[in-house]
Amino acid sequence: MSIDTLWLIFYTLFGLIIGSFLNVCIYRIPLKKSIVRPGSVCPQCGTTIKPYDNIPVVSWLVLRGKCRFCKTPISIQYPFVELLTGLAFFASARVWDFNPPTLVNSLFLAVIIVLVFTDYHHQILPNVLTIPGTVAGILLSHFQAFPVYLGVLEVKAVSLMGLEGIPLVWPWLGSVIGALFGGGLLYLVAFIYKRLRRRDGLGLGDVKMMMMVGAFLGYRLALLTIFAGALLGFIVGVSMQLMGKANMQTRLAFGVFLGIAAAAALFWGFPFFDWYLGGQ
Repeated sequence: MSIDTLWLIFYTLFGLIIGSFLNVCIYRIPLKKSIVRPGSVCPQCGTTIKPYDNIPVVSWLVLRGKCRFCKTPISIQYPFVELLTGLAFFASARVWDFNPPTLVNSLFLAVIIVLVFTDYHHQILPNVLTIPGTVAGILLSHFQAFPVYLGVLEVKAVSLMGLEGIPLVWPWLGSVIGALFGGGLLYLVAFIYKRLRRRDGLGLGDVKMMMMVGAFLGYRLALLTIFAGALLGFIVGVSMQLMGKANMQTRLAFGVFLGIAAAAALFWGFPFFDWYLGGQ
C-alpha cells in the first residue's frame, strides 16, 4: 500500500472523528452550551457515553441506533454527519494531497456542515461560527489554493495599490475582497427585497455566512455560491409548494442551500467557469 493511500485513509478516518465533534457542536451551540464540557452524554437519560460507544458510525451500528442504557433512539443524523465529514476530508485530500489547502478547506467544510444543520433545525447561523470563520478565512488565506484569489477584482486592486511585486499581498487582499463582496452582495439583495416586499427575506446570519464563504473562497466562488444557493432554494421551494408542504409565506432555511452551494463551488466552481467560458 502506497504512502498516498495510507495518508488518504488516515485523513478520512480523522474526518470521521471530527464529524463526531461536529455533532456535539450542532447540538450544543444553538443551546449556548459548552462544546468542551461535559463529555458526550445521552440527551434523554443524561448518562455519560463510554468511549467504546462513541466510535464514529461503528458504535451507532453496533447499538442499532439506540442508547445502551435507556434505549432511546439515536438520530441517524449522527452517523450521517460523521460520514459526511469523512467524505469532505477525503475529497479535500484527493484534490490537494499533502498541501496546506487540504487543511484549510477541511476546516471550511467542517464549519459549513455545522452551519447547515444548525440552520436546518433552528433557522439560525450562529455568530460564534460565522464571524470567527471569516477571520480564519482571512488569516489562512496564504495557505489556500492560490487561484482562488486571482480574479479580476484582485488584479485591479493590487494594480491600483502598486503592489504587484509583493506576492503575499494577493491572498489576504483577495480574501478581504471576497468577504466584502460575498456579504455585501447578499446584504444588497436582502435590502432590495425588504424595500419591495416590506418584510425581511434574508437574515443577517446569511450575510455573515457569505462573508465567511468569500473569505475562504474569494469573490468569484462566493458569487457562484449565492446564485447556485438561490437556484437550489427556488427549486426546493417550488417543489414543496407543488406537494402541498409549503406556501408563499413559508420561510426556508437559506443557509442550508448556501452551504450546499459553497461546498459544490469549492470542488466544481472553477471547472464550471472553464466549461462555461469555453462554450462562449
